[in-house]
Amino acid sequence: MTSTTRRALLVGHFSTVGDVEVLRQTERQLQAVGMAYDVAPYTDARLSIDSTWLDRFTPEPAHYSHLFVICGPFTPAMAVQHESIFGRFQHCVHIGVNLTMVEPLATFNPFEILLERDSDRTVRADLSFREAPSRVPVIGLCLTGFQREYGDRHRGDLAERKLRRLIESSGVAFIEMDTSVPASMNRFGLSNAAQFESICGRLDAMLTTRLHGMVLALKNGIPTIAVDPVAGGDKVMRQAHKLGWNEVFDPEEASDEDLRAALDRCLSNAGRADAHLVRDRAVASLAGFDEEFATALQLPPDPGLRENLIPKVGKVRQLRKRFKAWKRRRRAR
Repeated sequence: MTSTTRRALLVGHFSTVGDVEVLRQTERQLQAVGMAYDVAPYTDARLSIDSTWLDRFTPEPAHYSHLFVICGPFTPAMAVQHESIFGRFQHCVHIGVNLTMVEPLATFNPFEILLERDSDRTVRADLSFREAPSRVPVIGLCLTGFQREYGDRHRGDLAERKLRRLIESSGVAFIEMDTSVPASMNRFGLSNAAQFESICGRLDAMLTTRLHGMVLALKNGIPTIAVDPVAGGDKVMRQAHKLGWNEVFDPEEASDEDLRAALDRCLSNAGRADAHLVRDRAVASLAGFDEEFATALQLPPDPGLRENLIPKVGKVRQLRKRFKAWKRRRRAR
């Protein structure tokens, strides 16, 4: 090939964000010298990352002069595994970029030029250090499970779908969180309020269907989009209205556009300031609670209020209940 027809094929796992950052570094180097190129990941599963990437069987070997192998460990077995690339492009100049060479170079080095990350001859800093850090807002996602007490009014699944669509369309980073305790019951291993709130305090916004997801976020001055998981609104909506927090929605009425506009408001300086005001007002509104609590301790009992609290059952059901209680005690030993 002449210099005007040189073309590179860039291959690799591209299975981590670090891999992709190193790929971008390589692309910019080729753009700077004016060399055309295509990208083909080892597996079809990565093609969804970038619509311009090619299926590894698509490139015609005769059209390429250089093969760049980018990122990750590289072994003789990998070359055999990906024969569709390494068996068809042997005529190209092979350049290894940011690779970990597992075998000693004396026994395995198929590259004309090896700019390795590490091998038995040298170790370099990973090339992703050269990529300028990029930042997006960090959002918490705290969801409730099915709440049988609301019966057919429960819309948690609908609320979750809408919040996940919002995350996907807005391009934010998100952390899933759970308020459940103990840690064995928490989907993400959080075991106490301090852990949950320490994460909350570092967020830019919270998306939640849980009352305490909203409350604990606002308590830490974090703007929150709350979608009440109950049709028509229930405790989440009532609490938000009491607090004077407006970013609360009915799952059946909230459109994607409504939620995106709410996220824009939450991520603004005004949204953060409003969350702090809500927190301060909430604390002030509870100023008289100590006196109410002390008064409650002075009241005499009134068992008549609970006379029909537990429905009477027949002897057979009583025996079943006792048997179940006995089994629970046995398991707890």
